Amino acid sequence: MSEEYNILIVEDEDKIASIMKSYLKLYKGFKNIIIANDGVQALQKLSNQDFDLIITDIVMEKKDGLKFIDGLRKQPKYYNQNIMVVSGCLTTEITLALMRRGVRHIIVKPFTARQILLKAITCLKIDKNPQKFVDEIIQKVNMRMHEDRERLENAIPDEGVSELIKKSKGE
Repeated sequence: MSEEYNILIVEDEDKIASIMKSYLKLYKGFKNIIIANDGVQALQKLSNQDFDLIITDIVMEKKDGLKFIDGLRKQPKYYNQNIMVVSGCLTTEITLALMRRGVRHIIVKPFTARQILLKAITCLKIDKNPQKFVDEIIQKVNMRMHEDRERLENAIPDEGVSELIKKSKGE
């Protein structure tokens, strides 16, 4: 399980792309996560690097997700590419169109860290029991956050920190 995976996120909303990247980084194997703002930029990134998983939105300005996926599927190299869709605009028509294009991993926005990790880990077949695997990742993250919070609450500021706090309060 020490394998590292390359992931391409194709998302035109910077905040959503950043959140997705943060969630994916909770799993140490997802180290190389690249963001493209649309299908055109994604194709440029694909010309320079191979990706184990492509996560794409559907509604984007320059080249939408369906056209992007169509372009990929026409190339033999990407015929079996792992693709996951994360979109807030999923209709029955779009979902069926995605399934006809071989996309089986679909998430509706808004999403959680658990959903993104579970779909990505399932899609890449990283673990035989992806649900348990993701639960363990989330549990470790929660423990680290609790330890960090506890450390902060019990911290004793030194004189330099005390002075900074007084200055910030205008004392």
